[in-house]
Amino acid sequence: MKKILIFGLLTLLVSCFPIETKNAEKAYEYWSGSEPPKEIELIKGEYYQSPHFSLEYELFLKFKSEGKWFNDFVEYNGLELDTIKNNWSGWTELPKWFKTDKNYLIYTKNQNDEFEHSRYFINPENGICYIYETVGM
Repeated sequence: MKKILIFGLLTLLVSCFPIETKNAEKAYEYWSGSEPPKEIELIKGEYYQSPHFSLEYELFLKFKSEGKWFNDFVEYNGLELDTIKNNWSGWTELPKWFKTDKNYLIYTKNQNDEFEHSRYFINPENGICYIYETVGM
């Protein structure tokens, strides 16, 4: 019984701390659970995960990729072009370096869901990509 109590208290203490980084490689690893693939060159990144027991996080990532990696990512995750262009960033503060323009194609998981704020960007001319992904925040 004593061991269960100690284990429970340790679990509670460990789960009460947020995870936060402004290191692009660490942000990618926290988000994906693996090291970045060689097909992408990380440029900037930020990741925040709340201390709650449920998974709540926010990722900002800027990287360069050849088109195949990004296209495979879009297909694997079932993303679609964002043609509605709703106010996806109204609920968060974007980092100063998170700058897209009209040259970017914007993808989303479900553009008709007003609570789906995650967006995935690629500039097909230069291969610069941005990911803003949020879950539960």
